[in-house]
Order: sequence, then C-alpha cells, then structure tokens
Amino acid sequence: MRSNFLRPTLVVACFCLILAGTVWAQEADTSAPAHLPRGQGEFEMVLIHGLGGNDTIWDEVAPYLMGTFNVFRFELAGHGQTQPIKNPSIAAEVKRLEQFIADNGVEYPTIVGHGLGGMIALQYALAHPADVHRLIVMDAAPHQLISAAEKSHVADLLMTDYDRFVASRYLQMSDNAAVTDEVVDMALRTDSATFISLLLSSFDFDVTERLDTLSVPLLIIGSEYMFPDPDLSRKVLVDLGWDNTRSLTFKRIEHAGYYMMLDRPVYTASVLLAFGVTPDYEFQD
Repeated sequence: MRSNFLRPTLVVACFCLILAGTVWAQEADTSAPAHLPRGQGEFEMVLIHGLGGNDTIWDEVAPYLMGTFNVFRFELAGHGQTQPIKNPSIAAEVKRLEQFIADNGVEYPTIVGHGLGGMIALQYALAHPADVHRLIVMDAAPHQLISAAEKSHVADLLMTDYDRFVASRYLQMSDNAAVTDEVVDMALRTDSATFISLLLSSFDFDVTERLDTLSVPLLIIGSEYMFPDPDLSRKVLVDLGWDNTRSLTFKRIEHAGYYMMLDRPVYTASVLLAFGVTPDYEFQD
C-alpha cells in the first residue's frame, strides 16, 4: 500500500440497538433540494453527510467548491428534510445514491462521504468504479471494530435512555461549543428508528477483502478528534483494514473535531479541492 502521509487515520464510533415493530414513512425523495446552490464548475462533486447529520453540514464548505465543481448534496433518509424509508440500511442508501446520481444527471463525480456517509461512498465506488472520478472518505473505515459485548452494552443504554445516550456521544465531537450544539441538535432531530437501523447495518459493514479491486483514486481524511497522535498513521491505517487498498492518500486535519467541515470549513474545502482536481497532489502539513 502506498500512502502519502505518515499520520493516523480514521474509524467511525458506532452504537447498536435492535428495534422491532417500527412504522416507516414512504420512500424518500432522492432529488437534491431545490434551494441548494450547485455551482457551475468543470467537475462534479457529491457530498454525503454522516449518521445524525444532514446536508446543512456542508453549508460553509460548498461555496468554496462551487467555482470548480458542480456540487450535489445527498441527504440520508430520515435525516434533515428527507423522509424515512422502509428498512433503512447502508445497502438501501447506496441504492438511493444510485438513483440520486441518475436523477440529477451526474456523470463522473468526485464522491465525498463523512462517517457512515463514507461507508456509503466506498460501497458505491466499489460497485461503480468506472463512474467515479475520485473517492474521498472522511473519518470512516472499511469495516467496524465493535465487539459483541460492546454492542450489547450500547443496546442496553439506548433502550433505557436513547436521547441521553445519543446526546452524550455527539457532545464529545468538537471543542467548539457552537458546533457541539449544532451537531447534538441535528442528531436528536434525526428519525430515531432510522438512526438505530443504520447503526445496526453498519456493524455488518466490511469491504476490506474487496479493497484491492478499488481502482478509483482514494483520499482518506482524518480529524484530530479521531487521530490525536500524529505519529501512528500507518499503524492505524493497517489496523482499520486499509492495507488491502492498492494505493491511497491520507490527510490529517489538525485542530478539528469529528465535524471538521464545521470546525475548519475553509481548510476542509481546500483539501477537497486539491484532491478532487489533482489526485497526486502532495499535501503539506
């Protein structure tokens, strides 16, 4: 595996709950919200938020991208303004992404996924390598690392006090109080059944054995929140399963929590721009 960095990378912190008897809304609309500006750039970019977020997390990043990219934001079902769907899962969101890209006439995009959105982006790129220009994964990994005992413990916590458990996790994701307030609010407004089902789906996610087939240029972005020690990147990359990848570029964003696009939007945009246009770009720390 080739890496352009000797800095650590990322894993999604997940929790689990088995939910039965839930009533789901109709299939979610996959079209991009009409109010979102897209830009008129030469290239295309699809932005995918993570679990408990929504498309507004890109509000401060998108304006810097739109001179170069025609930007599309994909919102997960049950998040933000998008209605829940029946049986939400990573596989179902990949199908929705396929439809979103077709409906919006997106031809050859750079796909950017944050957290669980990174899993969705990776799964899509593995299934459609000829249709993806670049792949950028932010604070996500190709498989989950949570033990059965941890899953059971989290399930118990969620069963007894869902709101407090979710809020306590999102309260840890930034040192910026305003960002923390925003992400906690987004998470608690997310459809709870969707949130739980997607988490459950994520525990079965493992594409490590397929990474050697990934031909799309890949950038992994890790926040300081996820990678506090800047000297352990290669070990963490291997531990997370990225060692099966043909090649990758890694960039660690310092002074940023898990929601790096909120903590450091201009710098995050500059990283997306550099790799989205020039995949062999040598990032400097």
